[in-house]
Amino acid sequence: MKTKIIKIVMVAFLATTVITSCKKYEDGPAFSLLTKKARICGDWSIESVSYNGVDQTTAYQAIVGANFQLDIEKDGKYKITGNFPDDGTWKFGEDKDDVYFMSSKAGATEQAFRILRLKSKELWVRSTASNGDQTIIKYKQ
Repeated sequence: MKTKIIKIVMVAFLATTVITSCKKYEDGPAFSLLTKKARICGDWSIESVSYNGVDQTTAYQAIVGANFQLDIEKDGKYKITGNFPDDGTWKFGEDKDDVYFMSSKAGATEQAFRILRLKSKELWVRSTASNGDQTIIKYKQ
């Protein structure tokens, strides 16, 4: 009886360890049945923006426009609507914990974002400038 209890406790411990170690992104989710590509694709609007920990949502939305939308397609293309429309290509980083956007505009440089949270209706990304300043954008579908 005692060995049976020990086995049950060990299995429960191992299951908990495996599930919690599967967490890919800083803010989750810990587990998803959808692929990362399936979760990132869709039409995203801005929920909030912070710059170095200070909320800048209202100012950011005034700049990009009330009708801002980021549309990420499964074929590797994206489109932005709003005050500064844009389109181009996107891709995951090697470990799929970063996402890169490359505008089709001449002279554009690739923009890199660390994925903090990737759920079917939530996308949180962080960009870090060379001086260490951080912008976190939280999108919702």
